Amino acid sequence: MKIIGPIDIFHRFSLDQVDMIQSVLRQGKMIVYPTDTLYGLGADASSSEAVDRLYKLKSRSNSPVSVLLPSVNELLNMATGLSPAAIKLIRTFMPGALTVICRSHYGFAPRLISPGGSIGFRVPGDIISRQIPALYEQAITTTSVNPAGLTPAASRAEVEAYYGDQVDLMIDIGPLQRSKGSTVIDLTSAPFKILREGEISRQVLQDFLN
Repeated sequence: MKIIGPIDIFHRFSLDQVDMIQSVLRQGKMIVYPTDTLYGLGADASSSEAVDRLYKLKSRSNSPVSVLLPSVNELLNMATGLSPAAIKLIRTFMPGALTVICRSHYGFAPRLISPGGSIGFRVPGDIISRQIPALYEQAITTTSVNPAGLTPAASRAEVEAYYGDQVDLMIDIGPLQRSKGSTVIDLTSAPFKILREGEISRQVLQDFLN
C-alpha cells in the first residue's frame, strides 16, 4: 500500500500525487482517504468490477454503499425527483456529516443502486475527501474501512491490519478521532426517515422530519 499526504496546510496534492490518485482509481483499484467522520474506502463508483472488488473487501453481499461527490451542486445534478424540502435539507446540512438517500438515473455500478432506484450520496465537510472525486472527475464510493462487523479503521496501522496490500493507496493524515459516522436519511420517503443516527442528531434534523 502506497502512502501519501497533502503537501501543504491548504490540503493540496502535488501533480505526481494527483496522477497517482487518478491512476489507482482508473485501474479499478482501492484508495483509502480521510473524511469529516472516518477514513473512507474508495473505488470508481461507475465501475462494476471495482465495486465488486470493494464488496469483497468489505465481506458484504447486498448492504448499501454510498458515493462521494465533490459538491452539493453535483449532488443536485445527479439526484432526481427531489422535493423543495429535500433540497432545503441538503443545502442546510451539506457539505457535512450526512448521507442522503435519493433516486438517481446516473450511470453508477448497478450494485450501488437499490431495487427502488435509490442511492446514498455524501458530500463531506472536509476539503481533502471532496478533492478526490473532483480530481478524478467522477464519483467514488464511500464506506468505512473495515470488514463487515468489525470496528472501522481510524489509523494507518488499522487499515494495514485489515487489508494490507489489498488496498493500493492511502491518503494518511494520522489517526482520526472515533466517530459515529454520518447520519443517513432517506429523502425518497414521506416524511423523510432517518436510517442511522450519526454525528448529526435526530433533534437537529427534527424540523425536516414532519
